[in-house]
Amino acid sequence: MQRAIIIGDATHNTLSAVRSLGEARITFVLIMIADADPLFVRKSRYLNKDNFYWLRTFEGCEDVLRKLALDGNEQTLFTTFDMGAEWVDAREPELSKYFRTPCRGRQLKNLFNKEQQCKLAKECGLTIPFSVVYDRKEKLPIEKLSFPVIIKPLISSKGTKGDIHVCRDLQELESALGETSDCEKFIVQEFIEKDFEVDCVGVRTERDTILLAIRKIRHWPRLVGAGAFAYVEKIDSYKINKSMVVAFLEKAGYYGPFSIEFLHKGGKNYFMEVNLRNEGLAYTATAAGVNLHAYYVLNKTILDWSKYHPVYMMNTSVDFLYVKEKEVRLCQWVQDLMKTRAFININFHDLKPLCFYYLTKLKNKLHLFG
Repeated sequence: MQRAIIIGDATHNTLSAVRSLGEARITFVLIMIADADPLFVRKSRYLNKDNFYWLRTFEGCEDVLRKLALDGNEQTLFTTFDMGAEWVDAREPELSKYFRTPCRGRQLKNLFNKEQQCKLAKECGLTIPFSVVYDRKEKLPIEKLSFPVIIKPLISSKGTKGDIHVCRDLQELESALGETSDCEKFIVQEFIEKDFEVDCVGVRTERDTILLAIRKIRHWPRLVGAGAFAYVEKIDSYKINKSMVVAFLEKAGYYGPFSIEFLHKGGKNYFMEVNLRNEGLAYTATAAGVNLHAYYVLNKTILDWSKYHPVYMMNTSVDFLYVKEKEVRLCQWVQDLMKTRAFININFHDLKPLCFYYLTKLKNKLHLFG
């Protein structure tokens, strides 16, 4: 049975995989690990009682996988969030006996750590911004820092997007580190005043590695947030060295959907990090005619590039905030909207998650004023 098993959270990271596989009519199962479902992933047209399991924690996940393992050994397992990737990685040797796992029985181990990612990326020839690791229990290594800097959780699953800050001076850095947070260890990096950011979404199989470039035009939150409006095209336009990316993945021993982030400045690409799991923007490849998820799960030998076409991508719910903040004129935003063919929050083949999301928001507002 050529079936995909997704261990995912309740975000667009998971919806991107669900929709890509659903549109390709590939059999799959989603095991969703989440306390709540604010984006109504469960309402997707591609999910039903036979292929959807909702667990509030990882407890019980192994039982579900044991049950699914009985259906055959041609099942491909991948994840859509950092904690899920770490959970699978810790169980790789056992899971690989029954599923086609991300590392085929090997383990990523410390590659969830951004410092270790940077070391491996440098070893593979990629350009790395200057970085130091900081533990909140220790003294700040001020003598090593040159401002501006950006701070991020050392391990993504140990922090949140709210722990990412751009700091222009020591006062801003101390203020950012003084905020209430569960994150204890950070990576402090030289902040590159980028021309733009490129997020490459891709997939690695035993035969090749496929990459598409997403040039972020607008982010939300500004500077450090996910892409709100972007352009999707082939990586050749940005002189990204694919062989170095392939070398990184080979040394990591990783297969499956991934993304790698670069800052582009003056013709150079600075490596930021790799997400060794599926991400939300991966659906843009499907909208561009390159269904990476289907290619991986079906284990095809050749990708059909004849259907490829570059597209604009938008997350309307966050990109419209630029209009509200009067940073983008409404007429300009409408023009951008009209040329967009890949949407993160809207899917015209799968509208129920969006409809339930806004109906719930409306219901809550009416309740407030009731």
